[in-house]
Amino acid sequence: MSGLIVTLLLATIAALALREFFKGGTGPVLFVKELRAFFLSPVAWVVLTLVMLLNGFSFTAALTDLQGGERAVTLAVYTFNSNQFWLAYFFIFPVITMRLFAEEQKLGTIETLLTAPVSTVQVLLSKYLAALAFYVVLWLPSMLNFLVFRLSSPDSAAAIGSLKGSYAIILLVGVFNIAIGCLASALTKNQLVAAMACFTFCLLHFLVGYVMESVPIQEQFRPFVAYFSTLAHVRTSIDGLVDTRQIVYYTSFAVLLLTATFHTLEFRKWKV
Repeated sequence: MSGLIVTLLLATIAALALREFFKGGTGPVLFVKELRAFFLSPVAWVVLTLVMLLNGFSFTAALTDLQGGERAVTLAVYTFNSNQFWLAYFFIFPVITMRLFAEEQKLGTIETLLTAPVSTVQVLLSKYLAALAFYVVLWLPSMLNFLVFRLSSPDSAAAIGSLKGSYAIILLVGVFNIAIGCLASALTKNQLVAAMACFTFCLLHFLVGYVMESVPIQEQFRPFVAYFSTLAHVRTSIDGLVDTRQIVYYTSFAVLLLTATFHTLEFRKWKV
């Protein structure tokens, strides 16, 4: 019952924030501006190249493993369900998010932005949603690898479910980790510090679940541990099972982190 109350509360906060974001049409304009800034930055193209290389190496390794004969799992499982993939994966978020607010603070434009006739919610969500949109674009080229192998054909239901689950969990983890990056960037004017803080906390969240799974605990507590384990979520999703609890988990924590970022920006705004 308490979990339902918390979920409803966070959903209400998110709904009110989105309403404020679209109010007057200012939020979408800021969003387009931020998204354009991503694609005009050379760093964005470096990140896109690195993500394509990461996906290429993972995909090639999966194909090499499958050449040994028939396997009971899909190609998506071999591609995404590896510790190496997920450890390298967390380098994406610091690069995407480190400049969001830290650059504004370093250049001294954050005061102008926060005192302009736009709300803090519109500024925050425009930057967050632009980073999330760019993050989604990063993964679009990797889908071509699977289309080449016709994994989306009607006679491959298991492959379709596995592929959908893989990209669903990648999106959900991204929603959460980009929110971490927003908060880290809002707390400092140094982009390197923001990047290091984002990477540390993203990796810690991943490792806490990994360690908790390795610790011998009683059977009745295992579902609770699995709820906080990214690896457990990955395994479930790659098997084609997208659990609503995972959606609630990652979106709820993202809302909490964005709320903390909002209050950080508000504090800075009233200091101006």
